[in-house]
Amino acid sequence: MPFVEISLARGKSAEHLEAVSRAVREALVAELKADPEDVFQLIHQHDPHERVFSRTFRGGSRSDGWTVLRITDTADRGTGVRRRLCETLVRLLREGPGVEPVDVSVLITVVPPDGFSFAGGVLGSDARAAGDLEAARDKSAARTAYTKAEMAYALSGLFERRDLDLILPMLRDDFLLSVPTSLPYGGEFTGPEAFRGFFSGVPGGAEVWESFSSSVDQILEGDDHFTVQLTNTAVPKATGKTLVFHNLWLFETADGRLVSGQLYADTAVVTTTAPAGKGS
Repeated sequence: MPFVEISLARGKSAEHLEAVSRAVREALVAELKADPEDVFQLIHQHDPHERVFSRTFRGGSRSDGWTVLRITDTADRGTGVRRRLCETLVRLLREGPGVEPVDVSVLITVVPPDGFSFAGGVLGSDARAAGDLEAARDKSAARTAYTKAEMAYALSGLFERRDLDLILPMLRDDFLLSVPTSLPYGGEFTGPEAFRGFFSGVPGGAEVWESFSSSVDQILEGDDHFTVQLTNTAVPKATGKTLVFHNLWLFETADGRLVSGQLYADTAVVTTTAPAGKGS
């Protein structure tokens, strides 16, 4: 359901406010196919001096019943849909609470899914991708392709939470993971199981690091790749001193799957000669 702010004159009855709210919700359900249970509305009431408006501009004359609807949506549904929504809004507002069409102003804003968070600090794009992936888990048929949003969410989960469950099905069977051989845990790793083994723990395990954690600075999306920029905080086994360093992963995609991953890192920060192991 889009997010809606309703602004009108102070002093309206509770019944009037409820009727306005209901009319708006019914219009969104009818024209945008919104879920009637997903309601997000804020109603603002204003004193006369807090409402300054032209009573004759483009369709006046407006009365003190002037009502403004600000609708924030995450999908650009096209001019035709927006036109029908506005027409349905004024009709339902007149039939229900009795707001005259000339007194209804509608402002529609479209933002990308990563332009808002409804709860928990989770971006809308991540919430949508998580929901789609969770729904896919309930289906018996395996997915053969994934959206860019789903892959970005899975990459974030890999590095932030070491969540392998989401990303493994996205890997092509011949997925190639490349890590600089100058690192004690470097080399090439082919296939999902090798990927699982590499990312199932910290880089090189306890033989290389006393501790190792990563945070995602940003994930940049290209036409056929993702660039994941990380900040790592780690304590090498050889020195026992905390290091903070950055590296970059480049993941290539094709036909809705991840096909390869390449680590670009300043290998000089790893001052250890521990034998190769598994890593992240």
